[in-house]
Amino acid sequence: MRPDRLFPLLPSYSSLKEYLSHPLLLACLLLLPGCLPLARFTQQPRAGNHAVDTFIRQQMKALGIPGLAVAVIKKGKRVKVSAYGSANLEWNRPVTVHTNFQIASCTKLLTSTLVLKAIYAGKLRLQDPVGRYLDSIPPSWQALRVEHLLSHSSGLREFQGNAYASTATVVRALKDSTLEYVPGTSQHYAQADFMLAGHILEKIYGKPFPQILREEVLLPLHMMDGAYDMEQRVGSFMRTDLIAQKVTTYYDWEKQLRAYKYLYPQYTYTAGGYFASIDDLANWAIGLDQNVLFPAAFARPLLYTRGLVGGKPSDFSAAGWALPEEQTSITYAGHSGGPGLGDVWRFPEEGYTVIVLTNDGELLPGLARAIAAFYVPGLTRAANIRKFER
Repeated sequence: MRPDRLFPLLPSYSSLKEYLSHPLLLACLLLLPGCLPLARFTQQPRAGNHAVDTFIRQQMKALGIPGLAVAVIKKGKRVKVSAYGSANLEWNRPVTVHTNFQIASCTKLLTSTLVLKAIYAGKLRLQDPVGRYLDSIPPSWQALRVEHLLSHSSGLREFQGNAYASTATVVRALKDSTLEYVPGTSQHYAQADFMLAGHILEKIYGKPFPQILREEVLLPLHMMDGAYDMEQRVGSFMRTDLIAQKVTTYYDWEKQLRAYKYLYPQYTYTAGGYFASIDDLANWAIGLDQNVLFPAAFARPLLYTRGLVGGKPSDFSAAGWALPEEQTSITYAGHSGGPGLGDVWRFPEEGYTVIVLTNDGELLPGLARAIAAFYVPGLTRAANIRKFER
Protein backbone atom coordinates (compact mmCIF):
# COMPACT_ATOMS: atom_id res chain seq x y z
CA MET A 1 0.00 0.00 0.00
CA ARG A 2 1.29 3.48 -0.83
CA PRO A 3 2.41 5.56 2.21
CA ASP A 4 0.08 8.44 1.26
CA ARG A 5 -2.88 6.06 1.43
CA LEU A 6 -1.73 4.52 4.69
CA PHE A 7 -1.22 7.97 6.27
CA PRO A 8 -3.47 10.36 4.28
CA LEU A 9 -3.19 13.18 6.84
CA LEU A 10 0.55 13.66 6.26
CA PRO A 11 1.73 16.23 3.69
CA SER A 12 3.52 15.08 0.54
CA TYR A 13 7.31 14.84 0.53
CA SER A 14 9.90 14.88 -2.23
CA SER A 15 12.13 12.16 -0.77
CA LEU A 16 11.81 9.00 1.26
CA LYS A 17 14.24 10.36 3.85
CA GLU A 18 12.16 13.53 4.33
CA TYR A 19 8.98 11.45 4.53
CA LEU A 20 10.33 9.08 7.15
CA SER A 21 11.60 11.95 9.29
CA HIS A 22 8.06 13.19 10.03
CA PRO A 23 7.43 12.62 13.78
CA LEU A 24 3.82 11.49 13.32
CA LEU A 25 4.84 8.89 10.77
CA LEU A 26 7.62 7.59 13.01
CA ALA A 27 5.23 7.29 15.93
CA CYS A 28 2.77 5.34 13.78
CA LEU A 29 5.47 3.09 12.36
CA LEU A 30 6.68 2.11 15.81
CA LEU A 31 3.20 0.81 16.57
CA LEU A 32 3.10 -1.42 13.49
CA PRO A 33 4.22 -5.08 13.64
CA GLY A 34 7.65 -5.74 12.14
CA CYS A 35 8.82 -2.13 12.32
CA LEU A 36 11.22 -2.46 15.26
CA PRO A 37 14.30 -2.93 13.02
CA LEU A 38 13.67 0.56 11.62
CA ALA A 39 13.74 1.93 15.16
CA ARG A 40 17.14 0.34 15.70
CA PHE A 41 18.50 1.99 12.56
CA THR A 42 17.19 5.43 13.51
CA GLN A 43 18.03 5.46 17.19
CA GLN A 44 19.78 8.57 18.47
CA PRO A 45 23.57 8.32 19.08
CA ARG A 46 24.67 7.95 22.67
CA ALA A 47 26.79 10.56 24.39
CA GLY A 48 30.41 10.34 23.25
CA ASN A 49 33.19 9.09 25.47
CA HIS A 50 35.07 12.11 26.81
CA ALA A 51 38.52 10.52 26.42
CA VAL A 52 37.82 9.67 22.77
CA ASP A 53 36.51 13.17 22.07
CA THR A 54 39.62 14.69 23.63
CA PHE A 55 41.90 12.41 21.60
CA ILE A 56 40.10 13.22 18.35
CA ARG A 57 40.25 16.97 18.91
CA GLN A 58 43.94 16.73 19.79
CA GLN A 59 44.65 14.85 16.56
CA MET A 60 42.59 17.29 14.49
CA LYS A 61 44.52 20.23 15.91
CA ALA A 62 47.94 18.57 15.58
CA LEU A 63 47.33 17.36 12.02
CA GLY A 64 45.24 20.25 10.77
CA ILE A 65 42.17 18.15 9.92
CA PRO A 66 39.31 20.51 8.94
CA GLY A 67 36.39 18.16 9.56
CA LEU A 68 35.83 14.64 10.82
CA ALA A 69 33.08 12.18 11.72
CA VAL A 70 33.39 8.94 13.67
CA ALA A 71 31.18 5.94 14.37
CA VAL A 72 31.73 3.10 16.82
CA ILE A 73 29.27 0.22 16.54
CA LYS A 74 29.18 -2.82 18.82
CA LYS A 75 27.09 -5.84 17.88
CA GLY A 76 24.49 -3.82 16.02
CA LYS A 77 24.26 -0.96 18.54
CA ARG A 78 25.55 2.59 18.26
CA VAL A 79 28.20 3.22 20.90
CA LYS A 80 29.31 6.53 19.40
CA VAL A 81 28.33 8.53 16.31
CA SER A 82 29.84 12.02 16.41
CA ALA A 83 30.87 14.90 14.16
CA TYR A 84 33.66 17.48 14.57
CA GLY A 85 35.03 20.52 12.81
CA SER A 86 34.13 22.13 9.51
CA ALA A 87 32.66 20.60 6.36
CA ASN A 88 33.41 23.75 4.37
CA LEU A 89 35.96 26.32 5.51
CA GLU A 90 34.80 29.01 3.09
CA TRP A 91 31.34 29.07 4.68
CA ASN A 92 32.40 27.60 8.04
CA ARG A 93 29.71 24.94 7.86
CA PRO A 94 29.97 22.39 10.68
CA VAL A 95 30.17 18.66 10.04
CA THR A 96 27.02 16.77 11.08
CA VAL A 97 26.29 13.04 11.22
CA HIS A 98 24.54 13.48 7.84
CA THR A 99 27.44 15.29 6.14
CA ASN A 100 28.53 13.37 3.04
CA PHE A 101 32.27 12.68 2.72
CA GLN A 102 34.11 11.28 -0.28
CA ILE A 103 35.00 7.78 0.96
CA ALA A 104 37.30 6.92 -1.99
CA SER A 105 38.41 3.26 -1.90
CA CYS A 106 36.16 2.51 1.07
CA THR A 107 33.57 2.29 -1.73
CA LYS A 108 35.02 -1.18 -2.28
CA LEU A 109 33.43 -2.26 1.01
CA LEU A 110 30.00 -1.45 -0.43
CA THR A 111 30.81 -3.31 -3.65
CA SER A 112 32.05 -6.26 -1.63
CA THR A 113 28.80 -6.22 0.36
CA LEU A 114 26.84 -6.40 -2.90
CA VAL A 115 29.04 -9.28 -4.12
CA LEU A 116 28.41 -11.20 -0.90
CA LYS A 117 24.67 -10.69 -1.28
CA ALA A 118 24.84 -11.98 -4.86
CA ILE A 119 26.83 -15.03 -3.74
CA TYR A 120 24.38 -15.78 -0.93
CA ALA A 121 21.48 -15.49 -3.39
CA GLY A 122 23.15 -17.97 -5.75
CA LYS A 123 23.71 -15.41 -8.51
CA LEU A 124 27.50 -15.61 -8.40
CA ARG A 125 30.35 -17.80 -7.17
CA LEU A 126 33.88 -16.72 -6.35
CA GLN A 127 35.22 -19.74 -8.23
CA ASP A 128 33.37 -18.83 -11.44
CA PRO A 129 35.55 -18.02 -14.45
CA VAL A 130 34.97 -14.45 -15.60
CA GLY A 131 34.26 -15.83 -19.07
CA ARG A 132 30.93 -17.11 -17.76
CA TYR A 133 29.68 -13.52 -17.53
CA LEU A 134 31.52 -11.77 -20.37
CA ASP A 135 30.74 -11.96 -24.07
CA SER A 136 34.24 -13.07 -24.99
CA ILE A 137 37.64 -13.27 -23.33
CA PRO A 138 41.22 -13.52 -24.59
CA PRO A 139 43.07 -16.85 -24.14
CA SER A 140 45.15 -15.39 -21.28
CA TRP A 141 41.94 -14.88 -19.28
CA GLN A 142 40.92 -18.54 -19.28
CA ALA A 143 42.30 -18.98 -15.74
CA LEU A 144 40.87 -15.67 -14.48
CA ARG A 145 38.16 -16.13 -11.84
CA VAL A 146 35.96 -13.79 -9.84
CA GLU A 147 38.00 -14.48 -6.69
CA HIS A 148 41.13 -13.14 -8.41
CA LEU A 149 39.40 -9.79 -9.01
CA LEU A 150 38.32 -9.31 -5.41
CA SER A 151 41.66 -10.36 -3.92
CA HIS A 152 43.67 -8.23 -6.39
CA SER A 153 45.46 -11.27 -7.76
CA SER A 154 44.16 -11.07 -11.34
CA GLY A 155 47.18 -9.66 -13.14
CA LEU A 156 45.03 -6.99 -14.81
CA ARG A 157 46.77 -3.74 -15.68
CA GLU A 158 45.23 -0.36 -14.96
CA PHE A 159 43.36 1.38 -17.78
CA GLN A 160 45.31 4.47 -18.84
CA GLY A 161 42.87 6.04 -21.31
CA ASN A 162 40.15 8.69 -21.28
CA ALA A 163 38.66 9.33 -17.84
CA TYR A 164 35.24 9.68 -19.48
CA ALA A 165 35.40 6.42 -21.41
CA SER A 166 32.47 4.03 -21.19
CA THR A 167 32.74 0.79 -19.21
CA ALA A 168 32.49 -1.17 -22.48
CA THR A 169 35.47 0.76 -23.88
CA VAL A 170 37.53 0.07 -20.76
CA VAL A 171 36.68 -3.65 -20.78
CA ARG A 172 37.77 -3.90 -24.43
CA ALA A 173 41.04 -2.16 -23.58
CA LEU A 174 41.68 -4.55 -20.68
CA LYS A 175 41.06 -7.54 -22.95
CA ASP A 176 43.55 -6.17 -25.48
CA SER A 177 46.29 -5.67 -22.87
CA THR A 178 48.55 -8.41 -21.57
CA LEU A 179 48.23 -9.67 -18.00
CA GLU A 180 51.00 -8.63 -15.63
CA TYR A 181 51.17 -12.20 -14.25
CA VAL A 182 49.23 -15.46 -14.30
CA PRO A 183 46.04 -15.04 -12.23
CA GLY A 184 46.41 -16.27 -8.66
CA THR A 185 50.23 -16.33 -8.65
CA SER A 186 50.90 -12.81 -7.34
CA GLN A 187 49.10 -9.79 -5.92
CA HIS A 188 48.92 -6.15 -6.99
CA TYR A 189 46.32 -3.64 -5.81
CA ALA A 190 44.47 -2.43 -8.91
CA GLN A 191 41.29 -0.45 -9.46
CA ALA A 192 40.74 -2.47 -12.65
CA ASP A 193 39.94 -5.53 -10.53
CA PHE A 194 36.88 -4.00 -8.90
CA MET A 195 35.94 -2.26 -12.15
CA LEU A 196 35.67 -5.63 -13.91
CA ALA A 197 33.88 -7.16 -10.91
CA GLY A 198 31.33 -4.35 -11.14
CA HIS A 199 30.89 -4.99 -14.86
CA ILE A 200 30.10 -8.63 -14.04
CA LEU A 201 27.50 -7.48 -11.50
CA GLU A 202 25.91 -5.30 -14.19
CA LYS A 203 25.73 -8.34 -16.46
CA ILE A 204 24.08 -10.42 -13.71
CA TYR A 205 21.50 -7.82 -12.65
CA GLY A 206 20.99 -6.14 -16.03
CA LYS A 207 21.24 -2.65 -14.51
CA PRO A 208 23.88 0.10 -14.04
CA PHE A 209 26.00 -0.44 -10.95
CA PRO A 210 24.82 2.65 -8.99
CA GLN A 211 21.22 1.45 -9.39
CA ILE A 212 22.09 -2.09 -8.29
CA LEU A 213 23.95 -0.79 -5.24
CA ARG A 214 21.06 1.46 -4.27
CA GLU A 215 18.38 -1.23 -4.62
CA GLU A 216 20.30 -4.18 -3.18
CA VAL A 217 22.40 -2.55 -0.42
CA LEU A 218 21.72 1.12 0.33
CA LEU A 219 17.93 1.07 0.65
CA PRO A 220 17.70 -2.21 2.62
CA LEU A 221 20.26 -0.83 5.09
CA HIS A 222 18.56 2.58 5.37
CA MET A 223 21.57 4.39 3.91
CA MET A 224 19.63 7.48 2.84
CA ASP A 225 22.23 10.28 2.64
CA GLY A 226 24.94 9.38 0.15
CA ALA A 227 25.29 9.20 -3.63
CA TYR A 228 27.70 9.38 -6.54
CA ASP A 229 28.06 12.86 -8.04
CA MET A 230 28.05 11.43 -11.61
CA GLU A 231 30.66 13.93 -12.78
CA GLN A 232 30.86 14.45 -16.54
CA ARG A 233 32.65 16.87 -18.84
CA VAL A 234 30.31 18.54 -21.33
CA GLY A 235 32.31 20.73 -23.69
CA SER A 236 34.10 23.31 -21.56
CA PHE A 237 31.88 22.59 -18.55
CA MET A 238 32.02 20.09 -15.70
CA ARG A 239 28.60 18.79 -14.69
CA THR A 240 27.82 16.96 -11.44
CA ASP A 241 24.71 15.85 -9.61
CA LEU A 242 23.81 17.65 -6.40
CA ILE A 243 24.57 15.89 -3.11
CA ALA A 244 23.14 17.34 0.08
CA GLN A 245 25.64 18.34 2.80
CA LYS A 246 28.66 17.39 0.68
CA VAL A 247 32.01 18.35 2.18
CA THR A 248 34.79 20.24 0.51
CA THR A 249 38.04 18.28 0.65
CA TYR A 250 41.32 20.06 1.47
CA TYR A 251 45.06 19.52 1.28
CA ASP A 252 48.20 21.51 2.05
CA TRP A 253 49.97 22.83 -1.01
CA GLU A 254 53.08 24.97 -0.56
CA LYS A 255 52.14 25.45 3.11
CA GLN A 256 48.71 26.78 2.21
CA LEU A 257 45.43 24.94 2.69
CA ARG A 258 43.63 24.51 -0.63
CA ALA A 259 40.42 22.86 -1.76
CA TYR A 260 40.65 20.01 -4.24
CA LYS A 261 38.49 17.39 -5.90
CA TYR A 262 39.73 14.11 -7.33
CA LEU A 263 38.04 12.90 -10.51
CA TYR A 264 36.51 9.43 -10.16
CA PRO A 265 35.65 8.11 -13.64
CA GLN A 266 32.22 6.51 -13.67
CA TYR A 267 33.69 3.20 -14.85
CA THR A 268 35.56 3.04 -11.51
CA TYR A 269 32.50 3.63 -9.31
CA THR A 270 32.77 0.09 -7.97
CA ALA A 271 36.28 0.93 -6.71
CA GLY A 272 35.86 4.51 -5.48
CA GLY A 273 33.95 7.75 -5.73
CA TYR A 274 30.97 7.28 -3.41
CA PHE A 275 29.95 10.05 -1.00
CA ALA A 276 28.60 8.76 2.33
CA SER A 277 27.69 10.14 5.73
CA ILE A 278 28.81 8.66 9.02
CA ASP A 279 25.14 7.91 9.75
CA ASP A 280 24.93 5.88 6.53
CA LEU A 281 28.05 3.86 7.29
CA ALA A 282 26.89 3.27 10.85
CA ASN A 283 23.71 1.78 9.38
CA TRP A 284 25.84 -0.34 7.03
CA ALA A 285 27.75 -1.80 9.99
CA ILE A 286 24.52 -2.36 11.93
CA GLY A 287 23.00 -4.12 8.92
CA LEU A 288 25.96 -6.50 8.69
CA ASP A 289 25.72 -7.20 12.42
CA GLN A 290 21.97 -7.83 12.24
CA ASN A 291 22.13 -10.17 9.21
CA VAL A 292 19.91 -7.90 7.12
CA LEU A 293 21.44 -8.84 3.74
CA PHE A 294 23.00 -12.21 4.57
CA PRO A 295 24.01 -14.17 7.70
CA ALA A 296 27.18 -12.97 9.40
CA ALA A 297 28.26 -16.60 9.76
CA PHE A 298 28.15 -16.97 5.96
CA ALA A 299 30.24 -13.84 5.38
CA ARG A 300 32.82 -14.21 8.13
CA PRO A 301 35.21 -16.70 6.44
CA LEU A 302 35.09 -14.64 3.23
CA LEU A 303 35.87 -11.38 5.03
CA TYR A 304 38.44 -12.21 7.69
CA THR A 305 40.38 -15.29 6.55
CA ARG A 306 43.88 -14.70 5.19
CA GLY A 307 44.56 -17.11 2.35
CA LEU A 308 47.66 -17.62 0.23
CA VAL A 309 48.50 -16.00 -3.09
CA GLY A 310 51.52 -17.41 -4.87
CA GLY A 311 52.51 -19.19 -1.66
CA LYS A 312 52.53 -15.96 0.37
CA PRO A 313 49.96 -14.64 2.87
CA SER A 314 47.36 -12.54 1.06
CA ASP A 315 46.93 -8.84 1.78
CA PHE A 316 43.20 -9.19 1.09
CA SER A 317 40.41 -11.55 2.07
CA ALA A 318 38.40 -13.54 -0.47
CA ALA A 319 35.74 -10.80 -0.47
CA GLY A 320 38.28 -8.03 -1.05
CA TRP A 321 38.71 -6.58 2.44
CA ALA A 322 42.19 -5.43 3.46
CA LEU A 323 43.95 -7.52 6.10
CA PRO A 324 46.51 -5.52 8.14
CA GLU A 325 50.07 -6.84 8.20
CA GLU A 326 50.82 -5.89 11.80
CA GLN A 327 51.59 -8.65 14.27
CA THR A 328 48.56 -8.97 16.55
CA SER A 329 46.37 -11.78 17.79
CA ILE A 330 43.28 -9.63 17.19
CA THR A 331 41.44 -10.36 13.95
CA TYR A 332 40.20 -7.36 12.00
CA ALA A 333 39.65 -6.29 8.41
CA GLY A 334 38.24 -3.40 6.41
CA HIS A 335 39.58 -0.74 4.07
CA SER A 336 40.93 2.78 3.85
CA GLY A 337 40.52 5.30 1.09
CA GLY A 338 42.01 8.56 0.00
CA PRO A 339 44.45 8.39 1.76
CA GLY A 340 42.77 9.60 4.89
CA LEU A 341 39.29 10.31 3.55
CA GLY A 342 37.87 7.06 4.88
CA ASP A 343 39.07 4.47 7.36
CA VAL A 344 36.84 1.49 8.24
CA TRP A 345 37.73 -1.53 10.40
CA ARG A 346 35.61 -4.37 11.77
CA PHE A 347 36.67 -6.57 14.69
CA PRO A 348 34.48 -9.70 14.45
CA GLU A 349 35.49 -11.41 17.69
CA GLU A 350 34.93 -8.30 19.83
CA GLY A 351 31.91 -7.18 17.78
CA TYR A 352 33.19 -3.67 17.08
CA THR A 353 33.19 -1.57 13.92
CA VAL A 354 35.12 1.71 13.92
CA ILE A 355 34.67 4.21 11.09
CA VAL A 356 36.39 7.56 10.55
CA LEU A 357 35.64 9.99 7.71
CA THR A 358 37.56 13.23 7.10
CA ASN A 359 37.86 15.94 4.46
CA ASP A 360 41.66 15.96 4.74
CA GLY A 361 43.22 14.62 1.54
CA GLU A 362 46.65 14.01 3.06
CA LEU A 363 45.92 12.11 6.26
CA LEU A 364 47.44 8.64 6.21
CA PRO A 365 45.25 5.75 7.46
CA GLY A 366 45.55 5.02 11.16
CA LEU A 367 43.09 7.23 13.00
CA ALA A 368 40.28 4.64 13.06
CA ARG A 369 42.73 2.02 14.29
CA ALA A 370 43.87 4.40 17.06
CA ILE A 371 40.27 5.13 18.12
CA ALA A 372 39.50 1.40 18.12
CA ALA A 373 42.16 0.95 20.80
CA PHE A 374 39.88 2.83 23.22
CA TYR A 375 37.29 0.07 22.84
CA VAL A 376 38.86 -3.21 21.72
CA PRO A 377 40.59 -4.99 24.64
CA GLY A 378 44.25 -5.74 23.98
CA LEU A 379 44.54 -3.48 20.94
CA THR A 380 47.48 -1.11 21.33
CA ARG A 381 47.40 2.44 19.99
CA ALA A 382 49.82 3.45 17.23
CA ALA A 383 52.65 5.70 18.34
CA ASN A 384 51.77 8.48 15.92
CA ILE A 385 49.44 9.32 13.05
CA ARG A 386 51.02 11.11 10.13
CA LYS A 387 50.20 12.94 6.94
CA PHE A 388 51.39 12.09 3.46
CA GLU A 389 54.85 13.52 2.80
CA ARG A 390 55.29 15.15 -0.61
